[in-house]
Amino acid sequence: MVDRVLATITIGGNVTEARFDQLVILIANEGLSLDWDSEPFATDQRIEGEPLPLCAYEVPWGMFEALEQYCCDNHIAYRRWSGACSVSFGAEGIVYDGQTGPLNYDVNDDDIVMMAVETIEQLGSIRAILAYLKPAAFEIPPLVVVD
Repeated sequence: MVDRVLATITIGGNVTEARFDQLVILIANEGLSLDWDSEPFATDQRIEGEPLPLCAYEVPWGMFEALEQYCCDNHIAYRRWSGACSVSFGAEGIVYDGQTGPLNYDVNDDDIVMMAVETIEQLGSIRAILAYLKPAAFEIPPLVVVD
């Protein structure tokens, strides 16, 4: 049996109309919507000048594998949060800026990055810790469909 959890993904950046159409297909395949108890996402729900925030219940392993891979392959920025599964894995945050990553962070249920003492000791300084955390604060840009 597959572990399933709550998950969100926010997508942004410049995409062609063809890539947006493919994103919509992948979004539909994942059963994503704009709000927890709303209808599945439809293209007319996209707000110009805003990133596209999506969510779903019961997401296998908390990952949107095909959608995330498509974003990486096409340099489309995204941020994913997935909740913890009590006996299998903790909550995680994934950040991809369209160029670097995706980077994985341990987070809590409020999507706040958490660091183990061992990680802090390994990094060794406040400067190194801040450098490690900086990519986690990346703001997803608006999702813009271009010609």
